[in-house]
Amino acid sequence: MRGDVGLINNGCYKFARELNQAQTVDEVREVYFGTVEEVLPADGVGFYRFADGTAPVLEQASTLSDFFMHTYEEHGRRDDPVLEAVLEHGLPADSHVVLSSSRWHSSAARSVLLSEGLAYSMEAPIMESGSVVGTINFARATDGRPFCAADLSLARFISEHLSLAIERAQRMDAGNRENLTQGVLENFPNGVVVSDLQGRKLFLNRHAKRVMGRPDSAPRSCRSASLEGLVDGVVSEFVKDGRQAGTTSVRDDSSGQKIIVRSYREPGKESVISFLYECSDEQSSALPVWGVLSPREQEIATLVSQGLTTKQIAQKAFVSENTVKQHLKRIFAKTDVHNRAELVQLIWSSRGTVAEA
Repeated sequence: MRGDVGLINNGCYKFARELNQAQTVDEVREVYFGTVEEVLPADGVGFYRFADGTAPVLEQASTLSDFFMHTYEEHGRRDDPVLEAVLEHGLPADSHVVLSSSRWHSSAARSVLLSEGLAYSMEAPIMESGSVVGTINFARATDGRPFCAADLSLARFISEHLSLAIERAQRMDAGNRENLTQGVLENFPNGVVVSDLQGRKLFLNRHAKRVMGRPDSAPRSCRSASLEGLVDGVVSEFVKDGRQAGTTSVRDDSSGQKIIVRSYREPGKESVISFLYECSDEQSSALPVWGVLSPREQEIATLVSQGLTTKQIAQKAFVSENTVKQHLKRIFAKTDVHNRAELVQLIWSSRGTVAEA
C-alpha cells in the first residue's frame, strides 16, 4: 500500500510540475493525457471544453474510440447523471459513490459505456470564474474496480490544477495576441486612433501621435484640435445615429495639407477605430471611400461609379457575375451603404467635399 501511495504522490508531483510549465491550452491538454493516468488510473480518459451550456463545441478528446465518442454525444450526454451532478455542484462526481444505483443503471450514459466494455464513470469540472466550462472524464472496465472516495479526492486535485493551468494559458495567449495586434497597429503606415463610445482615446499609434501633435504634454496645434474634434464628432454620430462608417476631412492651416479621417465601428463593439490619411489634393479624391476596401474592391467600386451593370463589371474585371455580387456585399458593409445608388453618391459626394475644402 505504501508503494501505491508513493507512486500516486510521484504522479501528482509530475502532473502539477508539467502543468506549471505548459504555456498554451494545447500544451495543457497534452500534459493531461500524458500524465493523468499516473495520478488516477482509468481504462478511458476524456477531456471536454464547452462553448456555451454543456455543448462541447470548443473541443472534445478521449482515449476511447471515435464510435464511442459519437454514440455518447448522440445518446449518452442528454441522460448522464454523473455530468448532471458535476454541473449542478461544480465538484467531482462518480457513478457509484455519489449517485444512487438505480439512477445510474437506468441512464443512457451507462448503456453507451457498456457498449465499450466499461461500467464505472467519474467526471470532474474544468472551472473558470466560478463556472463549469468543461469536464474531465474517467471510466473503468466492467471487470475493474469502481471509483472510490479516494479517487474523488484525486479527481478534485486534477480538476483544480488543470483549471488553473488552462486559465493561465488563456491569459498568456490573450496577452500575446494583444501585443501582436498593438505591434501591427503601431507600424501601420497611417495614423490609427481607437476610441471608446464616450470619446476617450484608448490607443494611438506613433503616426497618429505625430499627426495629432501628441504627446498630450506638448502644446496642441490647430491641426491637433481640429482632428480631435473630427474624431470625437464621428464617435458622437455613431452613438446617436447608430452609424457604422463615416468619412470627413480637415486641412492643416500652416502647411495646407489635407488629412482624411475614415472611421469604422464594428457592430456590437464598444469602440471606434479611425484611420488618418495625410494626402495631397490629387490623392484625396480617392481616399475617403478606399480606406477600408481591398484593391479588388476598389476596382469594383470604381466600375460601379461609372454606371456599369453587373455583367459589364464581370467582363471588365474577368470574374463571374456572382463574384461581383459577393464583392458588392462586402463593399456595402464596409462603406455603410445599402445599394449601388448610395455607393455612387458616397463616392461622388466625398470627391466633391474634398475638392471644395
